[in-house]
Amino acid sequence: MKKTITTHSASRRSWLGGGLSLIVLATTASVITGCAWRMRGKVDLPYKSLFLTGTLTPELRDEIEMLLRVNNVELVKTIKDAELVLEIISEQNARQVLSYNTSGQITAYRIISRIVFRAFDPVNGLEAMPESDIFLTRDIDFNQSNIQAFDQQVAEFVKAMRSDIVSQLMRRLASIKKLPTEADLLKKNSSVAPSNSSAKPAAPDSKK
Repeated sequence: MKKTITTHSASRRSWLGGGLSLIVLATTASVITGCAWRMRGKVDLPYKSLFLTGTLTPELRDEIEMLLRVNNVELVKTIKDAELVLEIISEQNARQVLSYNTSGQITAYRIISRIVFRAFDPVNGLEAMPESDIFLTRDIDFNQSNIQAFDQQVAEFVKAMRSDIVSQLMRRLASIKKLPTEADLLKKNSSVAPSNSSAKPAAPDSKK
């Protein structure tokens, strides 16, 4: 009896150890994936405060806000506190039929995600980036007998595409050169103004 208990305990410890190893590996993989996502999302933005406006879903807003936070950019609540205004003109998440079988049943869809946006200076209204768009598509097979699984897969596709779009959006914003302020322009103008002390004296008139 004593031997049986010892063997069982050893087996149980071995199982627990293996299970713990799997948990550690899964956690490590999750951390590495998260770090890789942050590295991909990390860009050098010339602006440190941004006002977000326009037509966008809460999911897109949350994704933009999260990536701005990763890049140390504050999402402010009023235009007057912003260095740049980002306007989402439209957001589209849709699906279109891609193919049919010989019986006329749908066999595949194309998932579409698209945003149209622009960015401008909140002080003078000058466009830092004119109206632009980011457009992504993914193709997915469709099985009429398992619609619930299909809807879940579409939702996962849309979520992944949204993350990709926001990463591309951050890279677009990073390409914007910071517009000069009024103080910068005044400083530049004063530095290039000619000095009167360096002007050459006028030549004497030889005519009498």
